[in-house]
Amino acid sequence: MDLDGKTLREAREYLELSQLEVAELLNVGLTTYQRWEQGRRKPRPYHRRKIRQVFEEAFHALGVLQEHEASSDPSQRDLEKDVAQLQGKSLPCPEEPEVQDYDASIAPIVLDAPLVLVVPDEAEAFIASHMTTHLWNLAHLPHPTCDDKRYHIREAIKEFDTMNATNKNYHITRREALCALATLPMITLGLTTSKGTIQPAQYGKALAHCTASLEACWELSKSKEAGDLTLAFECISKYLPVLETIARNSSQYRKEALDLAARCALVKTFLGWQCAGPKETIQYARDAVARSKDTGNISLQLSAYSKLAWAYFHDKQYMPALATAQEAEAHLDQYLRLPNTQPLHPCIQGGTYSTLALMQATNRQSPDVALGKATEADPGNESYAFMDFKQSNLLLETGWTYCYQGNQAKAMETLEKRVDPKTLSPKIPQSELGRIATINTMALSSLRAKDRDMEKTIYLWVAGIEGAKTLKSEQRFIDSVMTHEFMEIAWPGEQRIMNLRDLIVHW
Repeated sequence: MDLDGKTLREAREYLELSQLEVAELLNVGLTTYQRWEQGRRKPRPYHRRKIRQVFEEAFHALGVLQEHEASSDPSQRDLEKDVAQLQGKSLPCPEEPEVQDYDASIAPIVLDAPLVLVVPDEAEAFIASHMTTHLWNLAHLPHPTCDDKRYHIREAIKEFDTMNATNKNYHITRREALCALATLPMITLGLTTSKGTIQPAQYGKALAHCTASLEACWELSKSKEAGDLTLAFECISKYLPVLETIARNSSQYRKEALDLAARCALVKTFLGWQCAGPKETIQYARDAVARSKDTGNISLQLSAYSKLAWAYFHDKQYMPALATAQEAEAHLDQYLRLPNTQPLHPCIQGGTYSTLALMQATNRQSPDVALGKATEADPGNESYAFMDFKQSNLLLETGWTYCYQGNQAKAMETLEKRVDPKTLSPKIPQSELGRIATINTMALSSLRAKDRDMEKTIYLWVAGIEGAKTLKSEQRFIDSVMTHEFMEIAWPGEQRIMNLRDLIVHW
């Protein structure tokens, strides 16, 4: 009997089984079974016998001739038995039992055995079902472009997240898989030593693996674990010189290396606020602007300008922050006036105007027009070009803008859509860094209110600084210290405010 794809499909449909159900009955991966139905691969003798068992009723009903397919070649039978033993399984017994004249437990391993001993079906199933191996496999698989590789890795992470939505221990598996992927180039490119160099023959692999690592580092930037942020920051910092070398020395890979270097610089800036500090992050952001210009990609450029404006803002350099945001607006307007331009992602356009609105508010200018443009389009729930401007971030940045504009009622109303002011638990999906940033801003807004409430301000402030210390976030810690200085001015000589100094202890 020829078990072609058409026969398998008809038998499965007769039994009203899904492909996944059949794959589970045959103890193979879904992808493997789908390839059998598509005719892209033939099942091995052992699996053909299993198929006859599962589809026996359907084969009889459909009039499919049942032919004896057991191998008449004793060597083939022995080979299947050896494979089954290696897998910890047993083959179906032949009609006449074989006489075994040796102890199977001490059977010699034949080192020069043919490659057919490797059973790819089981290996593929293992790789596909384990997050770490699946992501590593995607990193090694060929993809047309780096963008395509990033897309497949993002989709794989989403798929694992969805499948494990009710798995209480999944966060451990997820973290291990992302950390493993983030450090992949360290291992494959030999970067674990300070003298690690990349040879031209490795350039293609380096781009592929750094692309995969970048996605992992971006995911880790949203982690609740301080160590994850540090790991991502260190990995990105290690890979940037590699990409610089490729862009400088290879005409073949120059374009992709420049693009990837710009993206890495954006993520490094984002992580710099947490792992380095405002002064250092200004330089990271300047580097990101320069690299993004090399790519000619307007989305990367606007993302970089936004981060530079925020870097100045966090360092209390409000005038350069405004000038940078205005420069970004000018680039955006110029792009939109070009004929036949592709529409920008709402995240990029909205993020540019939202940044401008905040910088205007800090410089005592009206943010209303820019804020209106920022809220015109829904940015969605995913970042684009590492512009972390999603619907949840729109609320945070709008709250920040109202706070600096002096409208504390609107600020608190907006921020409370993100975080419950009593329990401090998130009301919408957001990173832990985002939650702490929201609490810090709520504390500042509470302090700036005309009818300021000391108890409420202290409650919010304590939660903010404790969260900053847990995450070891430099920027969130600095925010808390600054707010405490304002609290001492607002309530001079107040013992409860002075006692809070004991919490201002850097890790």
